[in-house]
Amino acid sequence: MPMKRIKALLKSLAKGTNLDESWKPSGYSSKTEASEALESLADSLEIKPSVGGGGARAGSAKAKLHAVEHAILHVDGASRGNPGPSSIGVIIYLASGEELYSTGKRIGRATNNVAEYRAVIEGLKIARELGVRAVTVRLDSELVVKQLTGIYRIKNVELESLAREVGAHSRHFSRCSFEHVARENNREADRLANKALNSVVDS
Repeated sequence: MPMKRIKALLKSLAKGTNLDESWKPSGYSSKTEASEALESLADSLEIKPSVGGGGARAGSAKAKLHAVEHAILHVDGASRGNPGPSSIGVIIYLASGEELYSTGKRIGRATNNVAEYRAVIEGLKIARELGVRAVTVRLDSELVVKQLTGIYRIKNVELESLAREVGAHSRHFSRCSFEHVARENNREADRLANKALNSVVDS
């Protein structure tokens, strides 16, 4: 299965477009071919697809791939100025190590810590929409991980509010854990965040 096309299709569906609007820009010759590609991916993951017709949207499940038992989320937030222009990077991997979804986007003006929290929230939202049941969230902010795991108290009002939002999203999973990783082990999420941030600076 050409992974470049299926990734393009998943990303297009994730933006809220339906299959009718997504198959051609993703490089498929027909809607049927795109639908079969999704079914093939589902079969390889041993999950059950539910790709609707023209009205199927990513909001009900990005690409409608249900019952992914476990996924690894690598997330990162970037800020220049602290506070300053900020962005986030999110990558979702299957337990096998295969990349399922990735994105980087601007989030406006924020501090480093706020950007990290926003990256976690975005990652959890996407994972849920992809039908993931259990998640492991990995990020290189030791502070945020220790706050989310209850090791550190959260004294900042804005961070406390964001932590509650993380908690609300995490309850949609059968299991949700947070792990600190070294920056060199989070390079791809960092790259996506900085690529998005550079698009602000360069524009």
